[in-house]
Amino acid sequence: MTTNNHNNDDIPTIEELSEIHIADIHHIEKKHDMRPKAYSLPERRTAQQQQGSKKQSRFGTFKQSVKRQISGSIKSIGAYAGRIAKPANAYFRWNLLFTFLIFLFISSAIWIPCIPAVNDFALEIVTIISIILHLLWIIAIINALRYTWRLRRFSSHEIRLDLGKNEAGIKMKHLVGLCVYKEPLDLLMDTIDSIASQPNAKEKITCLVGMEGGTPDKEEKKRILDDKYGPKFERFIVTFHPRGLPGDIPGKCSNFNYAARTAVKILRADKNYPLEEYDNNVELIVTTGDCDSVFGDRYFDALEEDYWKLSPKQRSYTVWQSPLFYCINLDQSPFFVRVTGLLRAFFMMGYLIPWNINTMSIFSLTLKLFEEGEYTHPGYQMDDIIALIRWSLAVRRKCVIRAIPVATLSGPTSGKNYVDEWYEWARQIRRWTIGAAEVFHYFAIKFFRLPVSVSISFAAKFVFYYGFLLCIASVYTIIAPLVTPAMLNAVDHGVHGLVIPNNKCFMIIMFGFLGLQYIWFFMVFLVNYLCQPVFPRQTKDKTGFIRNIFHWIMTWPTLVMYCCVELVAFLEVTVRGKSVCSHNASKKDNLVAPVPSKQPDRMEV
Repeated sequence: MTTNNHNNDDIPTIEELSEIHIADIHHIEKKHDMRPKAYSLPERRTAQQQQGSKKQSRFGTFKQSVKRQISGSIKSIGAYAGRIAKPANAYFRWNLLFTFLIFLFISSAIWIPCIPAVNDFALEIVTIISIILHLLWIIAIINALRYTWRLRRFSSHEIRLDLGKNEAGIKMKHLVGLCVYKEPLDLLMDTIDSIASQPNAKEKITCLVGMEGGTPDKEEKKRILDDKYGPKFERFIVTFHPRGLPGDIPGKCSNFNYAARTAVKILRADKNYPLEEYDNNVELIVTTGDCDSVFGDRYFDALEEDYWKLSPKQRSYTVWQSPLFYCINLDQSPFFVRVTGLLRAFFMMGYLIPWNINTMSIFSLTLKLFEEGEYTHPGYQMDDIIALIRWSLAVRRKCVIRAIPVATLSGPTSGKNYVDEWYEWARQIRRWTIGAAEVFHYFAIKFFRLPVSVSISFAAKFVFYYGFLLCIASVYTIIAPLVTPAMLNAVDHGVHGLVIPNNKCFMIIMFGFLGLQYIWFFMVFLVNYLCQPVFPRQTKDKTGFIRNIFHWIMTWPTLVMYCCVELVAFLEVTVRGKSVCSHNASKKDNLVAPVPSKQPDRMEV
């Protein structure tokens, strides 16, 4: 290769490039500032003008020559071939700190009464913590009602994309990715149908289905999908994720990483798809979804409308999230599954979106931000929770979650009978918890790469939500009112505080908080009811009045069980380390429209 007398000892020859997989090519391009850019717009037009007004230097010519060689090598290499995972200790990880904080807080009901300088106001400490918890519930209710109002108002809103501020003549395109392993094909097709029914899907949406290499009958499924959906989208792409790629763990994280990289490479190589041509001014929005989802009727139009409200700079650090409701066949689920589904939707509108904690399941962002964040991390199972951290690191500032005021549906955990429902429910909670612990580890090692204020703010919100609210709060409200008075008696202090005179008064306060908690639970059910008119396909939660009352009563026991599973999961990841961090896909069979049977195989309570 001609060097043009430049110092390029570290630039590989064409022969060496033939031995390098795409992950390494991206590294080389980035190192030498040769990476093809997914320009934010109107940066494309500016770049074009600058190219026309500048004369290339000899070094610029050399760079272009190397870029052409790299580009040719990428085409010859083919698919993404994995990544080299950084060496890491499998046991001594930052999630140990997370576990320590959780058990330190829960055990405070034991050790606080034993400290002479503190036990005089031990009862007041429990009371203050309970007050803080209820204030946070009030904040969540206000946020959830605010988003509920937005959803209902937007349902009658007329979207006029032609009125958007599009002076540069930008063409909006969408790449929508779904991943599947052994899930029923009918369930996946139901999700794809909700995408195909979007306005102008044939002109602007590319649908991507990432199958695992071990998916049963994958070639036949690919044929069925191609035949049905090929004519309904601008492009329809199916990929097969090979097993055992370096740096991959089983799960959606690695599957979507492979599928998205492959799809973008295919689109860039497609001469009829103007992704990288400056004069076409194309902005590609990447959306990730689950195979058990139903997109809102105007999801992509609502996304585009909000896109035009932002400046080019704001778009570069924005992620769009649709409020997610776990309402597919929810009325057929047992109480612990339904209650968990209602709480997750409520917490998404109450905390995750307004507090900018993390995305969940279905969200969208520009290709530029997606590539700057190196797609999804194939070694961390909770790709949605970790995503916002990775993209914030890419832009060196806080990425912002903006709500798309369109409801999206997702499937809850499901099983073929009551025992199977219990198992699937607990297994999913275990997976979420272990994934959150791993994300905490990832964030901790990247802490100082973000502005300090961003890192501290995110850490506080993350620990509160995944540690205090989901894992500690319900168990603490049981342990503290019982254990704290017992420990005060054990150290011969007597059950009294500086303000609270005796145990009877303390217990009255605690029971009052429990009654107040059920008012907040009622608001969770009310928010779900108020949002039903805007659900896609006019889906309804047909749970009867009596069952609703029973489920409302069982909300607190469900949260206690949820917390117990999380505590066990934190202990498991502490003892077993990285080896437990994998994605075991949940069963989705019972989310498909059931076949009528005279003998139901599960009990609906």
